[in-house]
Amino acid sequence: MNSQDLPRLCLEAFVSGLVFVAVSGLIFWPLEELLEGEKAARPKFKDIAYLWFYQSYGLWIGAGIIYELAFLLRGLLPHTWTLFVKQQPFWLQATVALLMAEVWVYSVHRLAHKWEFLWRFHKVHHTVVEMTWSASSRQHPVDFFLTIVGANLPAMILGIDLKSIALFVLLERLYTVMLHSNLNLDWGWFSKIVASPNLHRLHHSPTCRGKNYAGMLSLLDVLGNTYKSPTSARVQRNLPLEGSLENSQTVVDPWNGVEDPG
Repeated sequence: MNSQDLPRLCLEAFVSGLVFVAVSGLIFWPLEELLEGEKAARPKFKDIAYLWFYQSYGLWIGAGIIYELAFLLRGLLPHTWTLFVKQQPFWLQATVALLMAEVWVYSVHRLAHKWEFLWRFHKVHHTVVEMTWSASSRQHPVDFFLTIVGANLPAMILGIDLKSIALFVLLERLYTVMLHSNLNLDWGWFSKIVASPNLHRLHHSPTCRGKNYAGMLSLLDVLGNTYKSPTSARVQRNLPLEGSLENSQTVVDPWNGVEDPG
């Protein structure tokens, strides 16, 4: 990349973030208003700003880190291995990329609730006391980059088709917005395989701690004995977390913490 490409790339990243926010808002904001009415939480400007930044320059920076690390680490693999990976069909590469990413997301999320060092960053996300689409990217930068880089680095090192990785990132980003939306949606028995908004709401609820860490594949929670069904618990909707500033009638600052709910 030469210096003349930099302004164009910066503009593309800027616009891509705006498009992502616009698409997310056009899908989930009307659904929240239509289906939830007075229960629907109104988007906050700070949350929309975080959503825009992480889905634009955040992903751009993350992609740069992933590319550089993959370039260094790929040399440790035999050349025959990368050739073998490239010969596999697209659907298989996409599936492997998804599984590796989801295992990382589950593992690092669970660890972030158990290890005080990581919790100091992840607790920013748990200042989300009102489930809404716009708050899905309320994250500390360390938490964001640890998740996005770790989720996609293995696929890049193995030489998996970039289209597979891009497809996963887009799917995961949109699905994350839906998981944090204030929609009363559950997939029934299929929620034991793929997470639903009601399932993730339990994770943010003060009545359910140490459960439902998975991103999209809740099957990992089932296997890790951390799954809790929304039908087996009373989900408190849009109630403040214990220890949050909301309980003291103060506006929640995303850079202040809450007690570890794990």
